[in-house]
Amino acid sequence: MYKGQTSRRNKIQDFLCPFTDMYITQGSNMGTHRGTMANDVRGAYPGVKYPYYAPCDCKLIWCDRSNGQGMWQSLEKVRFANGNINYATFVTAHDNTFDAMPGQIVKQGEQLGNMGDQHNGSTQATGVHCHIEIAQHKYNLTNWQQNKYGIWCFSDETDTDDCYFVDGTNIIYGMGGNWKYLSQVPVKPEADQILEVGSKVKFDGIFKVDIIKRGTNWFGNTKLTGVSYSTYYNEKAKDCHWIPLDDWKEVDIGGNTNGQDDIVVGGYSYVKNDNIYEVKEIDIPTNSAKLTLNGHDIWVFSTFLYEI
Repeated sequence: MYKGQTSRRNKIQDFLCPFTDMYITQGSNMGTHRGTMANDVRGAYPGVKYPYYAPCDCKLIWCDRSNGQGMWQSLEKVRFANGNINYATFVTAHDNTFDAMPGQIVKQGEQLGNMGDQHNGSTQATGVHCHIEIAQHKYNLTNWQQNKYGIWCFSDETDTDDCYFVDGTNIIYGMGGNWKYLSQVPVKPEADQILEVGSKVKFDGIFKVDIIKRGTNWFGNTKLTGVSYSTYYNEKAKDCHWIPLDDWKEVDIGGNTNGQDDIVVGGYSYVKNDNIYEVKEIDIPTNSAKLTLNGHDIWVFSTFLYEI
């Protein structure tokens, strides 16, 4: 993309390639990227600390200045090159000029950083480049873990050619990627992610079971409902903030079902739900939606619902 470039179709922002010139020096699942979908990208000429731009409206949620590294998250659900519509969480690294602060917002097309060779002393950066890796989920620092090769990454990453559109990018060396342009991914008008009464939705993400309600098959989740753990624990939460477990399956923190015993434990277990529900009511001031699960009405933040 070029400076100032934006793209929004049918109310959904398209996730653009942050680089004006793209020369991939190290691809996914190789070298220091083993077990990850990370790419290292330099510009037109080696050694030049070219700027790169925000692929979408995003916020810095964590940084490590010693490595010129930032973890960014889209402000809203975006459209990826593989057609998925979801939140983007992505990491960039090696920016010698990194000066952003957690909470800082950068709009699509504005400069996000510069290619560089900043490193923390234990991991030497090889040449000037931008290291980038992307997850098509709303993740945070707890999802940033070392894999079996000892390399830090998200547990569920997506290869870059399935993430960003390359309109406005000069691909010098794309390492055989199946790069896509906006015209190749048509817009689906029936899924604009603007929730209304009657919208068909799925739960978007993996959620921790913070607490099980005594004597019931309901669980509390502070992130989904905004209700504090103390309120749940002291039995002061309303019934509409307790969620029936019936439609949920136990997974690990990465969303995998292998090895799970389906015995859900409060404060320990993670669950996900692949069922489709209909929005019964919308509360705009709290950005919440009412759903009915197993005959029980619940209120959850619309942020964690994905319209289909």
